[in-house]
Amino acid sequence: MKRADGNPITMLLVAGGTGGHILPAIAFGDWLREAHPDVNVAFMSGSRSIELEIYRAFEIEPYTVGVSGSPLGVPGVRMIKRWAELFFGFFQAVRFLKKMSPDICVLFGGYVSMPALLAGKLSGLRSVIHEQNARAGRVTRAAAMMNIPVAAGWSDCEPLKDGSYANVGVPVRRFEKMNRKEAWEALGVEDEKTGGPTVAVMTGSLGSGKLAEALLELTKMELFSSWRFFVVDPSADSVRKASVNVTLLPRMWDITPLYVVSDLLVTRGGASTLSEVRALDMPAVVAPWRGALDDHQMKNARAASCSKILIWNEDESSLTDLADKLQKLYAIFGDKNSNIGNMLYNASMYGEKICRRLMDFAVGSRKGEVDFGG
Repeated sequence: MKRADGNPITMLLVAGGTGGHILPAIAFGDWLREAHPDVNVAFMSGSRSIELEIYRAFEIEPYTVGVSGSPLGVPGVRMIKRWAELFFGFFQAVRFLKKMSPDICVLFGGYVSMPALLAGKLSGLRSVIHEQNARAGRVTRAAAMMNIPVAAGWSDCEPLKDGSYANVGVPVRRFEKMNRKEAWEALGVEDEKTGGPTVAVMTGSLGSGKLAEALLELTKMELFSSWRFFVVDPSADSVRKASVNVTLLPRMWDITPLYVVSDLLVTRGGASTLSEVRALDMPAVVAPWRGALDDHQMKNARAASCSKILIWNEDESSLTDLADKLQKLYAIFGDKNSNIGNMLYNASMYGEKICRRLMDFAVGSRKGEVDFGG
């Protein structure tokens, strides 16, 4: 894929905030490098430490714009500081675009996308935005008002009108083949035979003490005495036992080993995680974080829900209800690990299909003129 002058096309992928925005961008970038090695790929990030941590975990050094978050909803000096960051971030983005001269920009969200969006509009750069959530964020809504094409992760993208966006799905990464023995070794945990299922509890990029505490209470119930729980806790600096059947794991960005050893999942409602769960076809209970902007995690959960994905509302439902949902999923779907190889392969193929759709959308005609298939 080359320019009219024969030079390679350059694609700029912009993503910041947390893993929900950044991981789909990384997945798409990895697919681009493999499927289109003649395309130059570059990344732009915000300045928060967690953003750089995620990129560097995948050996990517992004161009950094000094934007640390939204100026809305924060008090006093912090609000002024963040407005200033957006203002100066715009000029940083303009300088970078002039230096790099990308052909296409794909925005994946996070507030770093706003200065990149404005700089691209000013320079006439072909830009598209990918919205991972079932409720469009502020940057996506602004982009839509500026007639920037929107690629959505789900069939719904509130409050945008039907037909104003294309449902391409959320990019998920390629999963390397891994058996249970390799997965246990990667986690640094011994494969103990408990007689019950293994449950992975994923609390989100920034963690959730509330969800972790709820699960610790749940595991005290007698009916879960033979179950084994792994709780991903960003505050943990090493693997350690929290109780007889609960192990805390430090934050990890490649959680393939955890998927492989687990029979069930309990997770927050981040779009990136839910897309991986759907791709892997794993049974899961989703506990959306109700403090998310515009309650977008609950909307994601509803968009992803199916017979294998059940929703538990921690603000309105009891631990008994959560226990019932976990037992129901395990009773129906049982041990999925007899088919690990196919599970990982099918998820990788699912991710490639989504990346191809997004690529077609990014390089093709404006929305409505590209056939995205099923």
